[in-house]
Amino acid sequence: MARAPIGRQQLLDAARDELVRGNGVMELGALTRRAGLSTGALYHHFGSKSGLLAAIYDAFYGGLGHAIADAHLPAEADWAVREHERTRRFVAYHFADPLAPVLLDRTALDPQLTELEAVYVQNMSDNAADNIRRGQARGQLPADIDPDSAGAFVIGGLRHGIAQQLRITPPPGPDLATERLWRPTAAALGIT
Repeated sequence: MARAPIGRQQLLDAARDELVRGNGVMELGALTRRAGLSTGALYHHFGSKSGLLAAIYDAFYGGLGHAIADAHLPAEADWAVREHERTRRFVAYHFADPLAPVLLDRTALDPQLTELEAVYVQNMSDNAADNIRRGQARGQLPADIDPDSAGAFVIGGLRHGIAQQLRITPPPGPDLATERLWRPTAAALGIT
């Protein structure tokens, strides 16, 4: 009986599992054995191991972007209330995804992905800066804060802070982690 062709998503799922089990190390031989496929199928869908890892990054950061999108936040709330909820959603997303500690604790899973990861972080920082500008325009954040520096500070702090919270044994849970990360974020942005 012929095996049904393995699709792109099945390869992504198997690779994610392999990365989690291997704490960021993914050997193609182990991946192909676990998924029951040939390396040819992998190259057909992704072109290379780096292509597969790039697709995993895309899915992770795409999911994060969706989780923290404005559409999920209280539309009429003041800036601090909205951003507290965005922070809660940011933290909850990382706590719910077993791949998050691997991605946050490694500079990049593959040297070719360092630039890709830097682009994701820069985009998040730019979005945070734009968001800070909106808060300033509404008079809900101090006007003397540089939005670009503050956006980079907030995103960098959240990423490293979540990684630190995920390393605690046992982990504190997303609600406590959110509060631990929101307080220094709010302080840095002059929110009282």
